[in-house]
Amino acid sequence: MSFIACQQTNTKKQKNGQERELHAKKLEHAQSFELSDAGDYQLLKVYRKRKKNDAYEAFALVPEGGTAPESDIQSIPVPCKKIICLSSTQLTYFFALEDIDDIVAINSSRHLFNKGMNARLKEGKVKRVGKEGHFNTELIAGINPDVIFVSPYKSGGYDALKNLGIPLVPMAAYDEKTPLGRAEWVKMIAPFIGKEKEADSLFNNLSQRYNSLQELASKVEKRPTVFSGKMRSGTWYVPGGKSFYANYFRDAGAQYIIENEKQGAYPLDFETVYTKAAQCDYWRILVPEPIGFDRKALISQDPRYGDFKAYQEGNVIMCNIREKPFYEQNAMKPDVILADYIHFFHPELLPKHRPEFYELLK
Repeated sequence: MSFIACQQTNTKKQKNGQERELHAKKLEHAQSFELSDAGDYQLLKVYRKRKKNDAYEAFALVPEGGTAPESDIQSIPVPCKKIICLSSTQLTYFFALEDIDDIVAINSSRHLFNKGMNARLKEGKVKRVGKEGHFNTELIAGINPDVIFVSPYKSGGYDALKNLGIPLVPMAAYDEKTPLGRAEWVKMIAPFIGKEKEADSLFNNLSQRYNSLQELASKVEKRPTVFSGKMRSGTWYVPGGKSFYANYFRDAGAQYIIENEKQGAYPLDFETVYTKAAQCDYWRILVPEPIGFDRKALISQDPRYGDFKAYQEGNVIMCNIREKPFYEQNAMKPDVILADYIHFFHPELLPKHRPEFYELLK
């Protein structure tokens, strides 16, 4: 996926040499994209990393009757009527905006919970076009979509898609380090389907709920300790101290045991994790396990798990993605997930809340 160097400016030169003023859309939390109104079109920039002078991809979203900018920026007529999503995490924004009729194809993910999308798949209105490295380019070419949303974090197969001449728009929401940052990407999707007002209203409502819950949890006197993840192929990938999950835990009134400046996950061996987490109050895991996965099944994977205090005291918080639509909903339900965490960390704060994604491992 090719990126160009960022030269930030509030004007854009047109073919006729005139300067067009750009009015940037105000974003409260998202750091990895920008939307600017240029009058006849909107300029979308998706950053590899949200830093000044960093690389980005640019697209001109041109409504009916609008005028496309100079040829070095790829133009996409909007609203789009034929959209392909190559990750289930992208679908969450369309589900939240109640717009799935414009999606004509998805990747070949097996676990899909949305009833409307499953019905459209069954009826043949939505096709499965394969996974990274194994895309059915002939099928995609036959569909001739207006746009394809791709993941900048995965590789394989995109070169073949580029040759089709179809706009490939990277969805970099997972580069955001805060729950509200990821949720605000609904404002990036909205212009593609003509739902800007709905997206603004949706985000404002969920961010208000999130901030209210965060404020509630900020007043607690005692913050329980928590750690995250488990062994995978002999390695324990631990979220950094400034990571997305670390921010969630802090907002829920817990103390995450990793206190460093790392933003992503990094590998540790079991002994190192155990030294840090043995006496933690809570253990959070996200697993793709058979339905009915329980404490016995967890301990069968590694008997050493039984040595953790959180396991012994029944405080393992689990979301099983084979039972819960986590990946296709979580980005647009940060308030719900925060309430789930608070429910376990501080049950007295939300006595009537029924967890939607997480549960105590039985």
